[in-house]
Amino acid sequence: MMNNRTMVQISLGEESISLRTYSRRFRSPQRFVILRSELERLVEKKWLVTNDIRSFAELRLKKAPSGDEVLVIRFSWLTDAGGDNLTGHTETVRLPFDRFHGYLAEKKTFGQEWRTLSLKEDWTPHIEFRSRQNLREITERPLLRHKLGLFLSRSLNWVDYERFVVTDDFVPYSFGFTSYTPNGRGVSGGIILHGQDDLKRAKYSLHT
Repeated sequence: MMNNRTMVQISLGEESISLRTYSRRFRSPQRFVILRSELERLVEKKWLVTNDIRSFAELRLKKAPSGDEVLVIRFSWLTDAGGDNLTGHTETVRLPFDRFHGYLAEKKTFGQEWRTLSLKEDWTPHIEFRSRQNLREITERPLLRHKLGLFLSRSLNWVDYERFVVTDDFVPYSFGFTSYTPNGRGVSGGIILHGQDDLKRAKYSLHT
């Protein structure tokens, strides 16, 4: 079942490939053509931007928490709305790069198509607390414990990140954090509880 995943249809050409996407909420307006020579540069540089007619695509190679290489494609599908205006839609798909690259490398009949579902976006980084006072005070307050747990599940579910190390902040009930990817240290910031004069209405926010 597709659920929230996107079907990617890839067609082989002699010097290029074309991609089209299908999901429950969107169907790409046309095929997006990418030269094979550009894909060769992607393997070397890990990043490229290419265009087809009015639309654009940004391609990146990234490491998943599992260590597998993932091809991330962010499409900007643009169409002429008339009167020198453009309308469009953006979407991001993630494909297992080993399967994608292997398919292109095989000797197949040109024009043959390969369909695959994008990867699920359900990677959940590990959160490691190195906190004493602030976390202990939160665990003693069920309301704040619920607020913090909900906020972390919604706000730190970052794709390509392995773990977050969380430490006490000088602000009550708040924390600092450092993130880590398979390639090393990433973004640092704070998880701050605002509006502490009324804990029922207080909200956590992320600062980087």
